[in-house]
Amino acid sequence: MFYLERLPCPVLVTDCSGLVLHTNLDFRTLVGPGDTSTMDRYFPPASRIFLQTHAWPLLFKNGEFSELYMQLLTADEARIPVMTNARISEIRGNRVVIWLFFVAKERQRFESELLQARQQAQDTAAQLTEVNGELMRAYAQLAAYTAEVKTEADQLAHLSNTDYLTGLGNRRALFLQVDRWIKSASDQDTGSLLLIDIDFFKQVNDSLGHAEGDRVLCDIASQLQKSARAQDTVVRYGGEEFIVWLPYSDRRGAELTAQRLHNQVAQAQASDQPITISLGLSTLKPQNQDTTRYLERLLSEADTALYEAKYRGRNRTICFDDL
Repeated sequence: MFYLERLPCPVLVTDCSGLVLHTNLDFRTLVGPGDTSTMDRYFPPASRIFLQTHAWPLLFKNGEFSELYMQLLTADEARIPVMTNARISEIRGNRVVIWLFFVAKERQRFESELLQARQQAQDTAAQLTEVNGELMRAYAQLAAYTAEVKTEADQLAHLSNTDYLTGLGNRRALFLQVDRWIKSASDQDTGSLLLIDIDFFKQVNDSLGHAEGDRVLCDIASQLQKSARAQDTVVRYGGEEFIVWLPYSDRRGAELTAQRLHNQVAQAQASDQPITISLGLSTLKPQNQDTTRYLERLLSEADTALYEAKYRGRNRTICFDDL
């Protein structure tokens, strides 16, 4: 596999069961010399679970995947964040999996996702460790438990894309939905994003307590879902901020959705006090941008518009194109 040595990234080649067949120099430089027959040694526990419950099922279903966030272990047990691409290929009549890794240390958003994933892992570490141990010990009986394992994998995949409090999607779910749209949209199609902030939410927490604040967040999440179209995606972006992703929606359509959101949220209350929201709207065509660049620009424009909405008195929608 001489051609793999010429690729400017770490490369790992395995069979379809994870048996290591080849590593290129960049990979060995990153994680140390190979001393194992399986690829599990190169990953920390959380990434091993992610491989079993998400990466391998996705690979077997589609034959490939791209830009999955994982971690690699160096020889001294340091953890390196990487974006992972993988594809099933045929070499000399044998099916192999080629894994490409791109180090992501310098990308702050991946660090943010890592912190979020780490928090979720702390909450469920004992359960996941126990489940993983049972799966390993029961490997010989795996065929008999195929249906059960599939159900557990689906649940874990759902949890990885879901905000634990509101049940909405999280940032990763937003990225996946935009990525799916980017891959099918033409340069003439338009997508819109609404960045939503609950007005004066800090006062709710400070005066009524965090329990009431959590109830308000769940209520707002429910109202936003009621106002969105079937093809829209509603996510909790963080704290009291939410996002509604509107595929194939121009400015006019997005403004109508924003008005529905204002009207629907007006039904929510905190201790008999009305709740209002401020919205920043961004509308863009793909224009051959990749998902990361496209989404970053949408978020940046929507954030600027949201700041202006707050500056002008809150409880309103501002479109970035009007600034």
